[in-house]
Amino acid sequence: KIIKFVRERFSIPATVKITITDLRDTVYPDFLVTSVTLDDGKAQRAQPLFVSKNMRYMVEGSIFNLGGDARADAIRLISLKDQATQGPASAPVTLVEYSDLECPVCAHMHEELESEIVSKYGDKLRVVFKEFPLVTIHDWALTAAIAAQCTYEIDPAKYVDFRSAVYKNQATITGEHARDMLLHIGAEAGVDNMKLAACIDSKSTLPRIEANMREGDALGVSQTPTNFINGRTLIGAPPAASFFKLIDEAMHDSK
Repeated sequence: KIIKFVRERFSIPATVKITITDLRDTVYPDFLVTSVTLDDGKAQRAQPLFVSKNMRYMVEGSIFNLGGDARADAIRLISLKDQATQGPASAPVTLVEYSDLECPVCAHMHEELESEIVSKYGDKLRVVFKEFPLVTIHDWALTAAIAAQCTYEIDPAKYVDFRSAVYKNQATITGEHARDMLLHIGAEAGVDNMKLAACIDSKSTLPRIEANMREGDALGVSQTPTNFINGRTLIGAPPAASFFKLIDEAMHDSK
């Protein structure tokens, strides 16, 4: 029903393949969310759509709660327990990043984060990393997310090094050889290769990733990277000055 409506409403030709993900719950009581992907054989484009539970209404874009406190809702919905982190739990500012390891913008954001943002604020900033692989448009993002969370479970101290190495080698990783290349990257980052291989093959960390994705959906995350700085939202990889502004404001509010 959704595919038929999208094709007719937006006059999408039959030569373009339309697929959708399963409908998932959101923070909005009356709406579910799905991701619709258009594939013309040359490129893919994904778009989140909200669908009313009675299947009568569809919303293209984002839903905003005019009567609520978006910042408070974000803080309430984001779980900080047993997550890959950088920086002390006592830091006055927490930056939560939902990202995709195959996403070029995320790679740029990570470089900016490590070279400018973390170095500027030191122990005043805690970064919490959430996996949000865009599985409809990226063929090895989910495998990379599984490997990253395996690294976290094997040795949390190696997580950021592994993540950095994946981003640096992003252009050379392919879907066909992703497992082997991720194992090679893991070895260079100092991760136990036998444990990492067993973990990737068993997909034992998949539930952690699915929990991150459900959480992101509930928060309205539809693109990567999406960041929450003490509940304030910042999407994409803007100049570091944009992060400085929100972090400074959050530090001021925390006093």
